[in-house]
Amino acid sequence: MPTMSRSGRAFAFLRPGQRLPAIFVIGILLPGITLAVFSIRALLQERRLADQEIRERLDRVAKLAIRELDLELARWQREVEELAGSGLLVDLADTASPAAESLPETIREVFDAPAASVIVFRNGDDLGAYPPGRLLYGPTAPYRARAPEVQPRGLAEAEHAETVEKDYARAIGLYGHLLGQAAPRHRALLLHRLARTSKKAGLRDQAIRYYRELDQGDASLVGSLPFALIAKYELCVLWEEQGASSELATGARELYENLVAGRWPLEKSRYMFYSEQARDWLADSSAVSAESDPAQLEPLRSIELQKLALSEAAAEFLGRPRTPMERRRTLIAAGDRVNLALWNAEPLVALILSADFVEDRLWEPLVRDVGNSDFHFALQRLNGEIVFGDAPPGDLDLPLIRDLTGIGLPLSLQVWPSGNSTMLADLARRQSVYLAMLLLVVALLAFGSYITVHTVRQEVEVARLKSQFVSTVSHEFRSPLTGIRQLAEMLSRGRVKDEEKRQAYYQMIVRESSRLTRLVENVLDFSRIEEARVEYRLEPLEAGPWLRQAVREFQEEIADTGVAVVAEIPDELPFVRGDREALSCAVHNLLDNAVKYSADSDTVWLQARSIDGKLTVRVRDRGVGIPEGDQKHVFEKFFRGTGDGSAEVKGVGLGLSLVQHIVDAHGGSIGLASEPGVGSTFTIELPVDRAAPPRRSEPPAEG
Repeated sequence: MPTMSRSGRAFAFLRPGQRLPAIFVIGILLPGITLAVFSIRALLQERRLADQEIRERLDRVAKLAIRELDLELARWQREVEELAGSGLLVDLADTASPAAESLPETIREVFDAPAASVIVFRNGDDLGAYPPGRLLYGPTAPYRARAPEVQPRGLAEAEHAETVEKDYARAIGLYGHLLGQAAPRHRALLLHRLARTSKKAGLRDQAIRYYRELDQGDASLVGSLPFALIAKYELCVLWEEQGASSELATGARELYENLVAGRWPLEKSRYMFYSEQARDWLADSSAVSAESDPAQLEPLRSIELQKLALSEAAAEFLGRPRTPMERRRTLIAAGDRVNLALWNAEPLVALILSADFVEDRLWEPLVRDVGNSDFHFALQRLNGEIVFGDAPPGDLDLPLIRDLTGIGLPLSLQVWPSGNSTMLADLARRQSVYLAMLLLVVALLAFGSYITVHTVRQEVEVARLKSQFVSTVSHEFRSPLTGIRQLAEMLSRGRVKDEEKRQAYYQMIVRESSRLTRLVENVLDFSRIEEARVEYRLEPLEAGPWLRQAVREFQEEIADTGVAVVAEIPDELPFVRGDREALSCAVHNLLDNAVKYSADSDTVWLQARSIDGKLTVRVRDRGVGIPEGDQKHVFEKFFRGTGDGSAEVKGVGLGLSLVQHIVDAHGGSIGLASEPGVGSTFTIELPVDRAAPPRRSEPPAEG
């Protein structure tokens, strides 16, 4: 008794068609799904571990950055404290003293840029700033009027003539007489009076001459303003009144340059008035003078804006209260920028660093040295406003944020990995490996599922076709065998007395036997084809005689059906190289199909031609035709058409499959043209045998 394997016993309760899917599900699909689930979990776990690793590295980098920033600020702080205790404040207040060489090296370096920093300090009761001209207004007290101790004799009379009597000619004469006798300390005062009175008298050229001379004098004051500032301003006014655009441009530029250089400490309101007026004059005269070209003035305006921000920061610092316990680092807002002040309380000395300097000399080196190219940094106020650096991208997971109030700065530090970070690249590489493995598993599962489903479908279809084939073959065999048996019984028992009938029955037995033999041969040929055991005897074959004989044999076989075969076979057909029996079988099957599917027609046609070095054989009928959807399947084994009338036609679905195999084996091709309700045409093309002997005449038919 045959034994069943262990796996076979395990699936014995399933039908044969169900065992392969069951084996696939249990042996491949379930383990594959389990592996995919574990891969997904491993991928998620790897992501969590990577996020944790990134945060730990960000935390280490943030702590390092905060420590380096604290150390750098502490170094600057020590320099400021050293300056406060060095006794250099007196020298800093004296602008004529070369105090810069005595300053600590770090502080001395920040004065290279024209508006990078400033030192503000208290010297006795007064506030001072160093270097001179770095602040455009405050914190130094504006000039105070210092009248001469002794007025020139006759000055009061001249001023009375100018201001009360409005006798400008007499006043000019009196001022001029006094100027010729005046001491040097009174000369600037008298020049100013002469220029002012000449302007009132309409003597512009004379007023310009006096103001020019006054501009070249010392730094004496008139009221609380320097004579030189008044002279430059009044010269521009006079040139504007005269329409002298070129002189106005030159004078306005000189005035603006002196203001930006901080030549005269002024109150904020006065500085802003003179600066705005100078820029307006330059703008009005820009069309006639290169002195007022906006492109040339842009660097000067940039320096002015930086100095204004520094001046505002100094005023803000000095105006805010300070406590002894406060850590001596202060952020000062000036416009939309943030400046840094490092200071000593007693005596008061503060180093105020501009926002640009802090960014260029402190922030960017810190980012470059600590972060390399793997991290991005940003400093932001506690309200979220970015101070230095760029805001992190919106699609980024939460960046690491650390508070800086512990080092005396009301800021927070943001750190996040850069797009080209080696850390992120390594993470992406690991994730890509896991994802590739997961996709490979999914692809293998999908491919295995497809192959299994496709195979099962094919097996089921083949099983169905085989079952149908067996049923059809049994039916096809039963019909001729039944006829042969009945006729043989009648003849063997002597029931047929008429000799003519006996001959007819004998012929019927022969035809049915031939039909049965052909059916068996088709099945055997198909079996040999499936097992690759078929062999063809190829020899030169004259096409005309061969086709005529094949048609005659088929016509004799269907003689009692009433169907005629109209053959058009020319005498000049060439030789082909082939197996006579196999090719005759192919032609017979095509003619047999044409007759079967032409129930309403009593004629089928065969036409042979030699075209372009090929033998073309066409078999045409006027039958039911083949639907377009079936035409690509008609040469498949076991296939039966789905068109009208196909179900009533006897056959096993092997004929056309055998035809195609035979034609392919002979190096030819077969084609189909069909239209439902019109008919079908099958065309065989076989290569001509050019090495065949010359065509001979057809031998006479036997008998």
